[in-house]
Amino acid sequence: MKKDFFDNHFEHTDLDYPVGVYYIDLDRMYSNCVRSHWHEEMEIDLVREGQAVFTTGGNSFTVSAGEGVWINRNRLHSIKPCEGSHCVILSILFHPSYIFDHPDAFLGVKYFKPLIENTTLTHLMLTRYDLYGQKALDRINEILEANLNSAFGYELETKSSLCSLWLQLLEMSNRTEYNAEEADKVATDEMRLQNAILFIHDNFTKKLTLDEIADSIHVSKSECCRCFKRSISSTPFDYLMQHRIYESALMLQRDTHGAMSIQELAHQSGFNNASYYNKIFKKYLGCTPMEYRENIKKSHRDALNPFGIPLARL
Repeated sequence: MKKDFFDNHFEHTDLDYPVGVYYIDLDRMYSNCVRSHWHEEMEIDLVREGQAVFTTGGNSFTVSAGEGVWINRNRLHSIKPCEGSHCVILSILFHPSYIFDHPDAFLGVKYFKPLIENTTLTHLMLTRYDLYGQKALDRINEILEANLNSAFGYELETKSSLCSLWLQLLEMSNRTEYNAEEADKVATDEMRLQNAILFIHDNFTKKLTLDEIADSIHVSKSECCRCFKRSISSTPFDYLMQHRIYESALMLQRDTHGAMSIQELAHQSGFNNASYYNKIFKKYLGCTPMEYRENIKKSHRDALNPFGIPLARL
């Protein structure tokens, strides 16, 4: 099984009930976005307010209030609000094993594998202008309502709605045309980028070089940079800096007694110089680490969980 992007920080579904439903207010998220990530679960996002820009498969597209998007498992994706838009999203993550216990059995071969093993299929847009999209959105609202109310038997209601939703997704995928050659290029980029990201996450405290990042995915420095640019419109160095600041923000939130000095935070985040650490922290978060610490004390903190707030806790 491919290593999950967030294995070290968050658990987004439960083994007994592998469905998670989350409320995402992008204004309250870290850097006002859902960072580039991937996971074993399939993801369904319903935009409730505003407009969001989704990026996956090397493409960006806008999803407006009332519309949704389904994202295949293990596909790199990110979300940010449209400029000037207050955006709220309800997100469902579920593991396909909840409705297909035996993927090699008859039902798995006929209905599970055509969707899950379709490497050309990164996502599907869900709108009410399309009959199958309309039916899919109705099932999504059923799942959201069932999990919000959590009445007796809601797990079975959710499973039933997921089965119906799966059928709508299959119908949509069968009617979608793909450029196989382009899809192969995207899949290669994603595989390389995921491995590069995991390498950065495992080594961000070290003095990493572009050579080392490129070597970790067995490509040249120039191809490494192109891969990052094509997939997430960033450079390896920018991603490294962003991740260091993200890890630093995590440390600040966990350091509830303020025991860590700025020098310690800088060192444990991969910076040799506290002054440079302060500068980069402010570049990405708009405040210094000390100001961020004060905001935490006032309960003005970013939602560092990439999936927002579990609906059950609202």
